[in-house]
Amino acid sequence: MKKLILLTALVAILVFSSPNVIAQPCSDLFFSEYVEGYGNNKALEIYNPTQAAINLSEYSLVRFRNGATDAPATTNPKSVTPLPNYMIQPDESYVVVLDRTIVTPETVFSSFDKPVWNGYLFVDTVFNIVTGEPELDDDGNVIFDVVYVDDDEFGFTATFDYDQREYYEEYDLQGKANVFLDPDYDLSRTMSFNGDDAMALIKGAEVDVVAYSNLVDVIGVIGEDPSYVTAFGNVDDCWVNEQGYCLTKDQTIVRLPDNTSGRNELNEVGFVLGGTFTGEGWWSYRKNTFSFLGDHECECHPESLSATTINLVPIQVYPNPSTDFVLVVAPKAIESVQIFNITGQQVVAKILSSGFNQVQVNTNDLPEGLYTIHVNFEGGDLSVEKLMVK
Repeated sequence: MKKLILLTALVAILVFSSPNVIAQPCSDLFFSEYVEGYGNNKALEIYNPTQAAINLSEYSLVRFRNGATDAPATTNPKSVTPLPNYMIQPDESYVVVLDRTIVTPETVFSSFDKPVWNGYLFVDTVFNIVTGEPELDDDGNVIFDVVYVDDDEFGFTATFDYDQREYYEEYDLQGKANVFLDPDYDLSRTMSFNGDDAMALIKGAEVDVVAYSNLVDVIGVIGEDPSYVTAFGNVDDCWVNEQGYCLTKDQTIVRLPDNTSGRNELNEVGFVLGGTFTGEGWWSYRKNTFSFLGDHECECHPESLSATTINLVPIQVYPNPSTDFVLVVAPKAIESVQIFNITGQQVVAKILSSGFNQVQVNTNDLPEGLYTIHVNFEGGDLSVEKLMVK
């Protein structure tokens, strides 16, 4: 009953109060990447699309926890964290990572304090837990990923025993950070977000709960505690895309280059006004993908979209038109392949665990129509081709 009263009051506030300032293209900061990974692998990337340097200390990060419409800024545990006194330059990305960097027997064993990955991990063959056989991708290649090794005396210590582990840059989230925030969970929980928490960038040090006029950008929907049956048949607490795949839990999402402003219109980000979040304008990658952090491409700065990174690597895509599958061949190792529909939504994503220069992607579940296929390579190169599915 209390929650219903609060929501009714919020509707009245949003309808009758002055509107928030709608984000204009290339005029203010916005989120360019979101990482919700294993344990405390949590990160947000902020991008400056403007032509001037901006002091981050004028902004704060906000966590609207489990459908909340407000976030405590002065009482512990806080859900608002001011950003550091740092001048973020035009076309610069700034990476915020949850401050869990200390490795001790207690922190490794604790689910709350398990440290953010620093690249010194145990990577090996992934085995099927039922059959015991190695897991294979669609092309019959053995899948390699981070493996957790049990140790009765020290939890998952083998995962963090640096002297015994090789360094893998692609699993180093700590190395991507510009700043670590919220080290004490009892004092501040902003960066301890989960897939059902709306995350916001605001101007100032606390949320304007009268008109929500200081919202700059929002991932998720304020006032919604999402719970969906995903494409895998699981009930998950996350926002999902139109295909039923989680966007905000166990996932990395990256803003598309043609996105030029934050998302802050109340009818889009407020649940009581019909707001939704289905990932439009974002690329989606698998859990614990960190390689895109620290460098963002945006049409506000055309120099970041030069021919040196777009279509520099020639690709062959056939058969095209496609019916059941498409084969992508390139002269360089492929990291991932994505297919987008004409509205910009990702409908297929395939990550390669090894350096293969060809990959087969199934298209038999796609409706007939025109798509674009994006092929990502080591070093950040991207090649794009039109694809017709019949």
